[in-house]
Amino acid sequence: MSKLKGFVRSALQVAPFILSNTLTIIPYFLFLNLNDGLTLEKVLPFVLFYTFRMTGIFLLKSFKLALTSFNILIISILIGGAGCFIGVLGHFYFPAYLLSAVLIGLSTSWLPAANTTVNYHEKHQGNSTSIGRKYLFILLILGGVMASMMLTKEWRTTVVLGEYVLLYVAAYHTVTHYPDYEIDFNEVDQQVISVKEFFLFLSFFILLLFIRSARLLFDSQLLDIGLMGFSILFVIAAWYLNRQRKMWKLPLWMNLLTFANGMCMNFLMLFGTFYVAIRFGANRLIFNLYLPYIFGIICAAFFIKLLYRLFSTVDPKLVHLGSYIVSLLFLLSSSLFPVGILLLSCTINATGAFLNRNYYQEEVLPQDQRIITKYSTQTKGSITHQLLMMSLLWVLAKQEELPVKTVLQITGHRTKNPTAVHLVEMVHMVSIVGLMLFFSFIVFIVIKKDSSEEKKPIVSK
Repeated sequence: MSKLKGFVRSALQVAPFILSNTLTIIPYFLFLNLNDGLTLEKVLPFVLFYTFRMTGIFLLKSFKLALTSFNILIISILIGGAGCFIGVLGHFYFPAYLLSAVLIGLSTSWLPAANTTVNYHEKHQGNSTSIGRKYLFILLILGGVMASMMLTKEWRTTVVLGEYVLLYVAAYHTVTHYPDYEIDFNEVDQQVISVKEFFLFLSFFILLLFIRSARLLFDSQLLDIGLMGFSILFVIAAWYLNRQRKMWKLPLWMNLLTFANGMCMNFLMLFGTFYVAIRFGANRLIFNLYLPYIFGIICAAFFIKLLYRLFSTVDPKLVHLGSYIVSLLFLLSSSLFPVGILLLSCTINATGAFLNRNYYQEEVLPQDQRIITKYSTQTKGSITHQLLMMSLLWVLAKQEELPVKTVLQITGHRTKNPTAVHLVEMVHMVSIVGLMLFFSFIVFIVIKKDSSEEKKPIVSK
C-alpha cells in the first residue's frame, strides 16, 4: 500500500510541471479547432484565450496587490481548473467556451511564472521540487493527452479539457502540500494600479483582439486598424525605451535574450502553425510541429547538459545563443523543419530555465517579482514578433499586388495559391535571417561585455 501511495504521489507531483509547459500549446490547438472562420461566436473562444494568455502577465503586474507567488499560483490553478471544467460544459452549451477561454488564458499567463518562483522559493528553503526522476510519469501523462488529441473533433476538446481538470486538481494537491506553503490574501497596498503596466495590458489586448479577429474572420479592415495601432505603439515604445535605457536595472544581454526568447516562441507557435499547414497540410501539424515541440520540452534539460559538457570552456550565454543560431539554420530547410522545431524547442525551454535562474538571483528586483518580470519581457518579445510578422506579410502582399485578404487566408491555412505559398516562403526566410541577426547582435553584446570586464583594473583593498 505504501508503494502505491508513493506511486500516486509521484504522479501528482509532476502536474504543475506539465501544466506550466503545455498550457501554451494544448488549449491553443483546442480553441483554434473550434473556429469555423464564419461566425463571431465560433471565433471568440480562441481570440479571448489568446489575448488573455498574451496580455495577462501585464494585467497581473498592473495590480500592485501584496500577494505572494504562492497566492498567485493558487489563484491560477483555481481559475484554470474552473475554466477547464466550464470548457467541458461547452460541449453541451457553446457559449460556455467564452468564459472557459478567459479563465484558461489568464491561468496560462500566470501559472508558469508563479510556479517557477515557488519552485525556487522551495529549493531555497531546502525543499526540492525536482522532477528529475519522474520523467516516466510525465511521458505517461503526456502520452494520454496526445492520444486524446487524436480523437475526432467532436470529442477532442471535451476529453482533453476533462484531463486538464484532473491535472489542475493534482497540481492543487501538490502545491498545498509544499512545506512552506502559505496563503495570505489580507494585505493589499494602498496604490493598487500601475499605470504603465495597465496601459501595456490595454494596448496589447486591443491590438491582439483586432488582429486575431481579423485573421479568423478574414476581415481586412480589422487587420488594417490593428497594424496601424501597432505602428503607433511601436513608435511610442521606441521613444520611451530610448529615454529609459540608462535606468534599466538588469544587464542589457539579459533583457535582449529574454526578449528574443519570446520572439522565438511566437515564431515556433504562430508562424510554425501556418507554415506547416500550408507547406505540408493541416493534418501534419501534430507530427511536424506539436510532437517535436513537446519532445523538446522533455529533452531540454538533457540537451543543454550535453552542450555544456561539449563546450565546457565557453560562456554559457554563448552556448545558448549558438544553439539558437544552429536551430534556426535547420529551419531554413523544409525537409528538416521538424528537426529544427525539436532543436528550437529544446533551446527555448533550456534558455528559459537558464534565464529563470539568472532573474531569481537579481537582487535589484523584489523576490516575488523577478520571474514575473522575466515572463513580462518574454511576452513583449512574443507580441512584438507577431505584430512585425503580420506587418511583413501585409507589406509583401501589397508588393506582390495581392489583396490583404490573402494574408488572412494564409494565416488561417485557407489557401494553396502558388503566389501565397511563395509569400510564406519569403516570410519564412526573412524571419529566420532576422532572428539570426538579432542573436548575432546579442553575441556581440556578450563578448563586448566580457572583454570590457577583463580589461578592468584590479583594485587592491
